[in-house]
Amino acid sequence: MKTVCEVVVQDILPTLRAAIAKELIAGYNLNQGEVAKLLDVSQPAVSQYLRQLRGKSDFLEDKTVKNEIKELAGRLHEKQISQAELSTKMCHISKLIIDNKLIKTEKFHNVEGCIVCKP
Repeated sequence: MKTVCEVVVQDILPTLRAAIAKELIAGYNLNQGEVAKLLDVSQPAVSQYLRQLRGKSDFLEDKTVKNEIKELAGRLHEKQISQAELSTKMCHISKLIIDNKLIKTEKFHNVEGCIVCKP
């Protein structure tokens, strides 16, 4: 079993980054290099996101998650969000996914006393 943090890092964040990259390219006609700079990842990582080598999940079908991704992509495109705010927003969306049980919660341990996982 994995900790919550491992699930977020290995399963949720790559999928969110992939979805945001796709939204920025399709919706705002950005290239992979521009998307990489906005997401603070490498261009090869964006390429892997687009080819679905990183980030695959059904939770992207959830309407609330889709709306969060669209809103975040728009803010990134308009440069209305700092890297710190981007990190906070990614954590917020990850928590939304976990709280709404959009990812199998039996995959990880709930770590009592974890300062990251506390509300």
